[in-house]
Order: sequence, then structure tokens, then C-alpha cells
Amino acid sequence: MKPLLLILLIALTFAGCKKSNESPYQSQGVIIGDEILFCPAASTKCGGLEITIKNDPTKNPPPFYLIDLNLQQLGINPNTKYPINVSLTWKHDTTATDYIIVSNVKVLN
Repeated sequence: MKPLLLILLIALTFAGCKKSNESPYQSQGVIIGDEILFCPAASTKCGGLEITIKNDPTKNPPPFYLIDLNLQQLGINPNTKYPINVSLTWKHDTTATDYIIVSNVKVLN
């Protein structure tokens, strides 16, 4: 009786598991280069990396967003040549226009 229950338990466990094909990344994008802007005030965000987001769900998205990090801070080799194709998870930065906050990034080949 116990072996039958054990087999049933194992079978139910495997039946409840399924492989997920969902990507852990929200979007694909291209880091197109460094943005070097004149900063009019110390409290204003400026500069960073320019990135275009493919299939951006934002209504009337800008031609590119800015990331307030450098390649090394994103975990990308700083010697990598632009453009850099990436998968990423991101959200809009509510403190600065056209900036995004990247929480997860992976370089694509």
C-alpha cells in the first residue's frame, strides 16, 4: 500500500510540473551609445546610455530612452562595441523624462 501511495505522489508531482518557455526578460533592445549632454543643474539627470526598445508598449514612445548607468554597472564588458543587442527588464523612471530603470539585462549575440 505504501509503495502505491509513493508512486501516486511522485506521478502527481510530475503531472503538476510543466516546462515554461517564457523569457525572464520583458523586452529586447539595442544600446546605441553614450549620451553626453550639458547638465544645466546639478539636480538634473543627464547623460547615460541611449537605448531603443523594440515593440515598446508605451504610448508615443521616444526614439530612444536613457539609462543612468554605464556598461560596467549593467554587467556588460565596457569594451563592447556599439550597437549592443540586449534583452532587458525595465520600467519608466518617474523622476526623469525619457529615462528608464533597468533591473535585468543580457547581451545577445
